[in-house]
Parts: sequence; C-alpha cells; structure tokens
Amino acid sequence: MLDDLMNIRSKKIAINSLISSFSLILAIISRYLFIPFLPVLKIDLSDFPIFLSTFLFGFSSGSVILFVVSLIKCLFFSSTGWMGFIMKMISILSIAFIEIYHRKRENLLLLMICAIIFPIFVKIPINYVLWTKFYFKSADTFINFILPIVIPYNLTKNLVNLLLAYLFYKKMKNFKV
Repeated sequence: MLDDLMNIRSKKIAINSLISSFSLILAIISRYLFIPFLPVLKIDLSDFPIFLSTFLFGFSSGSVILFVVSLIKCLFFSSTGWMGFIMKMISILSIAFIEIYHRKRENLLLLMICAIIFPIFVKIPINYVLWTKFYFKSADTFINFILPIVIPYNLTKNLVNLLLAYLFYKKMKNFKV
C-alpha cells in the first residue's frame, strides 16, 4: 500500500516536471511569436500546461508550477522582471476557479468565464500603478492602450489557454497516474 502511494506521488512529480518544462519551452517560444500589427503583444500559450496540471492534479500542482515557471521566467528571460512575475502570479485566480471545477465537476461554463475574466479585473489596477509609477507613462496612455488592446488580448489569451487545457484534460482524464 505504501509502495503504491509512493509510486503515485513519483508519477505525479514526474508528470508535473514535464508539464513545467513544457510551459517554460512555450514561454521561451512565445518571446518570438508576436502579433504582427502589435509587436508588443506576444502569442503566449505558456499558461495552458499550468492549467492542464490543475485540471489533472488540483490547485497545489497548478500553483507550484505557476510559481516555479514564473520565477524562472522572471529571473532568466523576462523583459519586465519582477513586475512581470507579479502579473503572471495573478493567474492563481484562474487556477482557483479550475480547482473549484476539479472538486465539484459542475458549472463548467460559469467557472471558465470566471477564470477568464477575474484575473483581468485584478490586473487592470495593478497595471495602472505599474504603468504610471514605474514605467512613468501617463494615465491617458494607459487608458488608450489598455482598454482597446490589452483587455481583449488578455481575454483571448486566457480563453485559448483554458480551452486548450480543458480539451487536453478531456483526452487525458482517463490516464491513470
């Protein structure tokens, strides 16, 4: 019995290590995949493996992978540094909504909508402070850039990452650890 438990934990650690590596690879690749008419915005699928781990193994797995990947990204190849780390960690809200689905297995649509929208509402005031206090941009620049560009971009990015994670989860959920 104890051997089986250790074997299951070892498999989860191995799978989550692979998922973390995959997320880092996607984060590196996303540095070079930008939206042609807005080169400031990157095509970022690095949250998809984090969300997949949360669907498969729960909040603790997803949040640990989010923290590790965000920290490595911040330290080694992020142009935004600690501010990017803070913004990335807001994805913990999406992980929390996935965990609610993971436990209850109901209201998928409502929880997915919340997982997509809530982090963006938290990011807006934090972005405002970062843009105006640390990047010394005017409030007008923030309003002109955030509302028509960044919010739709983040909505789309969160939607794509969550849908990919959910579709992979549906294919993998019968996969026994």
